[in-house]
Amino acid sequence: MSVFMLKSSASKRSFLFFGLFGLNLFCKNNSMKHTAGAYFLFFGASLFLIGCSGSRSVLSSGKVVPKGQVRFGENYTFNISSSPISESAKGSVDLINNLAKKDTVYYSQQLAHLNAAVLSYCLDPIGYTNEIYFRYGLGKHMDMGFKNSGGSHAVDMMYQFLGSNKNFNESDKGGYYGSAGLQFSWQNFRFVNYPMFDKLEKLFGMEMSRKDITLPVIFSKSFGPEERTGCFSFGVVYSHSFIKYKITPKNIYEAEHAANVPPELIKPISEKMHYGAYGTFINVKIGKRFVFFNFSLAAYYQDYGNYKLLGGSSKTLQGISIIPSYGIQFNILPKKKKTAGTSV
Repeated sequence: MSVFMLKSSASKRSFLFFGLFGLNLFCKNNSMKHTAGAYFLFFGASLFLIGCSGSRSVLSSGKVVPKGQVRFGENYTFNISSSPISESAKGSVDLINNLAKKDTVYYSQQLAHLNAAVLSYCLDPIGYTNEIYFRYGLGKHMDMGFKNSGGSHAVDMMYQFLGSNKNFNESDKGGYYGSAGLQFSWQNFRFVNYPMFDKLEKLFGMEMSRKDITLPVIFSKSFGPEERTGCFSFGVVYSHSFIKYKITPKNIYEAEHAANVPPELIKPISEKMHYGAYGTFINVKIGKRFVFFNFSLAAYYQDYGNYKLLGGSSKTLQGISIIPSYGIQFNILPKKKKTAGTSV
């Protein structure tokens, strides 16, 4: 998972400033019936600052890194999920119309929509992130790697069961390759420190962490010997996520209370969930020898399950995620072994 943030504080401030400026102009030049829609547009754009999700793009090929070779690079990924879209639409309007500038909030159906929107977005946000990775060839058709994507960390191993596992300086073979792997990743959710999102943090007192196990199976067709000029790859992925979340509100109260009786603070929630996701992907790698460019498109279906919300309500979430991505890759080949000369 990654915590999506704009690359500099100046970029963040500019994004928020121009968003608010555009919202102000919109409201001045349109009737009040459009105000809720304008707030939704701003809130929807602002969500890109707070999302967190596991990196599920697949830019690897069926050929693992040969023994002694180093591979590293950076990927850029867009996550487009159907699940948070409808919930965020309801929740953004509720946020502005009912919760802004309130010190005491009473539980309502609108608050339930907002609660579902925030939870849905935490599970699978619509956003963009970058990922830095490193891989090393262990030999015997195996390699291992590490990824960092904002607040997400992952380690993995791949085993190649089809095709040659030499580099292009050692072999002129091409054809097809196949590999399977195991990845473990972990992450914690957090909001970016901005007033709008601080209010959400303060309102819900939400904490979330997750661990993911991912099992990819990848096949590829080499361009040239040993993928010297690239390859075309495709495959399937299964991942299983383990979620822990807490909602501990400090100023949300039960909706109904007797007259002259202080309202009762709503009960907190602490839950554990898990769910599976099924995906498929294609990617293309183009370059030569030491530098390559990657382009990938992945799609996942996930049934997140039924999540408890404040006030005893619950929400069943499911959806499809479309994940286009691109990146750049660098290869460092091992030094050639010197062959002993014959003496005359």
